[in-house]
Amino acid sequence: MRGGGAEAKPQVGDGMTEKTPRSRATDKKPRPASQPSKRAKLLLLSSAKGGSTKTTTARNLAVAAAHSGLRVATIDLDLQASLTHWWHKRPDDAPTITHFQVPIEASEAALDEAVGTDGLDIIIVDTPPGVENHPAAMRGIIRRADFVLMPTSQGGPDLDSVIEWSKTVKREGRPSAFLLSRTKRTAKSFNEAKQRLIKFGALCPFDVRDLEEIQRTHYNGLGILEVRGAAGCDDFAGVWNYVARELGLEG
Repeated sequence: MRGGGAEAKPQVGDGMTEKTPRSRATDKKPRPASQPSKRAKLLLLSSAKGGSTKTTTARNLAVAAAHSGLRVATIDLDLQASLTHWWHKRPDDAPTITHFQVPIEASEAALDEAVGTDGLDIIIVDTPPGVENHPAAMRGIIRRADFVLMPTSQGGPDLDSVIEWSKTVKREGRPSAFLLSRTKRTAKSFNEAKQRLIKFGALCPFDVRDLEEIQRTHYNGLGILEVRGAAGCDDFAGVWNYVARELGLEG
């Protein structure tokens, strides 16, 4: 397999640039014209700190969704564009993931347009660190989300940050859950982190371990579920099954 991405199309809407990959064999058949289009579900990956694995989680859940037969789009709101760089490395014969790179200042109109795009089942949004520096934009994004997943490590400062951020999400009335990521399950802090987070909101019942195989998927455009025999497949399979149920996309 060789990596690569298609050329960008002209801008769509307010600042949203769409890059649509070549059609691949795993695409679903188009919906019949007589069937009413359904609104795509919007999954938001959000936490205040950098290094909380938002991008790692976004790309691996996108891959899991694509392999489950859903039509998937990812949106990168981060100026560092890590998710975009990963998408450009995606192999030609991998399941299709449509990708948009959008400046956070233009995100609300872009998200409205993306959610209304016919033929998509789920849109996964990756947010930048320092989201508290864009309060108005982030409130608008959160309001549009069907579910907000808030990744965090089990370290104390990361927990403080994500718990504080969860209060913003709750004020907007959106369903959400914490996700423990880059975990070390044998450490005492792992169970302490679970006990602490569950006091402040829902906690995904599956965690994602701190594994080299998962981190290396950034370099080859793959998700861990596409790496045969890799450790971490069960971790993300479990997280995806949980998120799919919360979004009503299971089965």
